[in-house]
Amino acid sequence: MKFDLTKIGYLSKPYGFSGELKSNLEVLMLSDDFPEFIWIYLDGKPVPYCVEKATYNKSNFILKLEDVNTEEDASILKNTSIYCEQKLFKQYFEYEESLEDLVGFEVEDKVKGAIGIIESIIENAIQPTLVLNFEGKEILVPYTEEIIIEVDFDNKKVKVITPDGLVDMYLE
Repeated sequence: MKFDLTKIGYLSKPYGFSGELKSNLEVLMLSDDFPEFIWIYLDGKPVPYCVEKATYNKSNFILKLEDVNTEEDASILKNTSIYCEQKLFKQYFEYEESLEDLVGFEVEDKVKGAIGIIESIIENAIQPTLVLNFEGKEILVPYTEEIIIEVDFDNKKVKVITPDGLVDMYLE
């Protein structure tokens, strides 16, 4: 039987002496519940582990897995990626989106139309800035609520309303 699995994080190290493991999640939890099973690849094959207990601890979960009862058992699983069945993923988790996920998206201005592709993001203390490439020219667009209308992840587009003259300033 084949399972469609999605990576949710990894087990970093044993926690205590009774087989518990500290997990580092790369996704956001939707509730305090944890899936009944997680999957770990051992020798190239996915192996299900029943989660007996999941305790939230400082942005991580401490997991007690069935048949992992000693620090030595837990040590075997440290630094392994953990997975959830895809069909259960949306019930427990969601992806944590970051501005870096927008690299490669097309930017469309409400007035000017397509104004470039996002090449990078400048993160600074004041506000993030999108770095666009439009026909070999660089355009900088602040990432603010006033300018960003919509982010469409499905179609990889960012819709904006730029202030008058902003785009023209870079194209002259």
